[in-house]
Amino acid sequence: MNSEDILNRVEDFTAEQLFEFINQEIVSLDELRTTGNLDASKRKAITTLQNEYKHVDDGAWKNYRHTEEGCRTYLTEFPTGIHASEAKQKLENYAEESRKRETEKIEILEKLRTNKNSFSADDIQGYLGNGTLSRNDLLHVGIPEGVIDRLNNIVLPQLRMGKTPDSIPDGYTEVYFWGIPGSGKTCALSAVLSTANTKGYLEFAQGPGFKYMTGLKNIFANSTAILPPPSPVDSTQYLPFVLRKGNEDPRSVSLIELSGEIFQCFFHKNAGDNLPTPEHEATLDSLLRFLDGDNRKIHFFFVDYEKKNNLDVDGYTQADYLQAAAIYFKDNNIFSKSTDAIYIVVTKSDLMPSIDKNKVNDINVYLQNANFTSFINSLKVRCKENSINSGKILGTHFSLGEVYFDQICSFDSETSENIIDILIRRIAPNKKSILDVFNK
Repeated sequence: MNSEDILNRVEDFTAEQLFEFINQEIVSLDELRTTGNLDASKRKAITTLQNEYKHVDDGAWKNYRHTEEGCRTYLTEFPTGIHASEAKQKLENYAEESRKRETEKIEILEKLRTNKNSFSADDIQGYLGNGTLSRNDLLHVGIPEGVIDRLNNIVLPQLRMGKTPDSIPDGYTEVYFWGIPGSGKTCALSAVLSTANTKGYLEFAQGPGFKYMTGLKNIFANSTAILPPPSPVDSTQYLPFVLRKGNEDPRSVSLIELSGEIFQCFFHKNAGDNLPTPEHEATLDSLLRFLDGDNRKIHFFFVDYEKKNNLDVDGYTQADYLQAAAIYFKDNNIFSKSTDAIYIVVTKSDLMPSIDKNKVNDINVYLQNANFTSFINSLKVRCKENSINSGKILGTHFSLGEVYFDQICSFDSETSENIIDILIRRIAPNKKSILDVFNK
C-alpha cells in the first residue's frame, strides 16, 4: 500500500495500523494531520504508541549498540528504529576496523614468519588479548605450543650475584668468559652449567658464586625457558665447579665471568686516561690479580653475531671494544703466562646462513667481513709468541636454540655440549678436585 492510498482513506484505518505505516516510513504523522481526516482520539493513540515504541527502541539500542553483532540484531528488530542510522554507521565503522585488523594481522604474521623476534612477548600478549591474533595463528607460523604457553608465565630468572674474591686458589684451570654487554656470555654460561648438570657431570664448590651458579643452571632445566636478564656491568663473578664425566678423574674449573665494563677499562687505559669510577678500578684490579696467578688458563671471547658492528650509545662497535682489549693484552703481556687456549665463540649462530654443518666457514666469513680482522690477527700474534693453540685462533659457534619474542627459548643443548667437550679435552684431570679445597 502506498502513501496516496493511505492518505485518501485515513478514516478507514485504526490508530495501530496508522502507527505501523508511520513506522514503516510510508507516511508521517504530519501528513496524516494535513488530510483533516485524523481525529483527535486516533492522533492521541498514535502519539502514545510512538512514546512506548521509543522507550522499547532506546532500551534495545542501549543493550545492542556495543558490538557488531548487537547492531545487526537491532536493525533486524527495529529496521526503521530511531537509532537505525547510527547502527548502520557503527556497522560501517566495525567493517573498517575489521579490515584494518585483518591487514594488521597479516602484516604481523608475515613478520613472524621471517623473524620470530619481530615482536616482544608483551606485544604478542597484547595481540592475543585484543583478538588481533589467535593461538592458531601463532601455531600456523611455526610458534611451538610450549612457547605460546609460556607467554602466560614469563617470570625473569632471579640471579643472586656473589662477591668477587681477592684471589683464586692455586692448582686449577681458570676459564675466562670475555664479552661486551649483551654478547651472550651469561646465556652461554647458564646453558653450559644446565647441560653439564643434566648429563650428571657437574658438581658445585662452596664459595661466593654458589647462589649465582645455582640460579644459572636452573634457567635451562626445561626445554622451554625464559632468558636471563643482562648481568650487572660492574660484576665479575668467580664460579668454582667440577666437571666429572663418568668414572674419569675430575676436571676442576675456576670460571671467571668478566664484567662487560672491563672493555671500557681497556679503552681508558689505552688512551692514558684515568678510569671513570672506583668500580672500574676494582674490576680491572681484580682481573689483573687473577691473570697474574700461576694457574693454567683458557680464554673464551664471545662475539654477538646479531649485534655485528652496530654503533653503541658511545659511538663504538663490538670490534672496537675487542681491538681495545687486544691492544691492552699486547702491551701488558696478558697471555705470556700459563695460557693453554684461546677461543672465539660466535653467539646466536642459529641466525647464520647455513653454509656447512659445523658452521666453520660461516664463522670465518663473519669475522672477516664484520671488521674483526684486526682483533683476530692480534690474537694470532699473541698465540704464536706464547705457543698457544699451535699459533692458531680456535673458533666455535654457540646457540641456545630457537629464541622467540626476544625472551622465550626452545633450548637446544648441542652447542653447550660442544663447549663442555672443549673444557673436558683442554683441562687436565686431577686426582684432587677443587671441592676438596673449599670443603676442608
